[in-house]
Amino acid sequence: MTGTLGELIVAALAFLLIHIIPSSVLRVRLVSKIGEKGYIVGFSFLSLVIIIWLVTAYRDAPVGDMLWNAGNTGRYLGILLMLIASILFVGGITSPNPTAVGAGKLIERESAYEGFNAITRHPLMWSFALWSITHVVNNGNVSAVIFFGTFGVLALAGTALIDAKKARQLEESWAGYKARTSNIPFAAILQDRATLSIKPLWWRILLGIVLYAVLFHFHNFVFGVSPAPN
Repeated sequence: MTGTLGELIVAALAFLLIHIIPSSVLRVRLVSKIGEKGYIVGFSFLSLVIIIWLVTAYRDAPVGDMLWNAGNTGRYLGILLMLIASILFVGGITSPNPTAVGAGKLIERESAYEGFNAITRHPLMWSFALWSITHVVNNGNVSAVIFFGTFGVLALAGTALIDAKKARQLEESWAGYKARTSNIPFAAILQDRATLSIKPLWWRILLGIVLYAVLFHFHNFVFGVSPAPN
């Protein structure tokens, strides 16, 4: 079964299933049996093994049928989406966010409601989702849709799973946080539930633009494919 689309599908499903555990009640049961450290070590090891399997399965799988060819339209769209994704990625990793693992206490800080958190409470997940969409659109073959689409499904489903986990953990505090923020980018701002402030954003936006420029410049060298339109 190795080197087939079937293996790629199985690896993708395993990748999705293993990442459901942290946001499910199964995590609580596992922690009660093997402890927090044991769970973290075991989950990290298993996640690493499965993602290596997924990448290897994608590398070895046949390309499959070409479902579409987005051409330069897809590349221009990819430039826009990846620029936004890069900015969201930087915002996600540099902003204190109560949705992060073990960061529930940040919900008491006003910074949890500002900057990128005002745009979406899941900037990192939306960054991965846009990265996934970009690569699905611009590859267009079966194996790429399965591989990159898997990360997109996980990112979008992950926003809901994380929300559900935080609601169980933080209860009333989470209800108040959810009321002032949104999962869908800019929804809370458009509904006047959040206020957009440039001060905590500007340097993160600049870093995101720099990150995008680096990724764009070295993409052909690292992956053998230029993202630039023909």
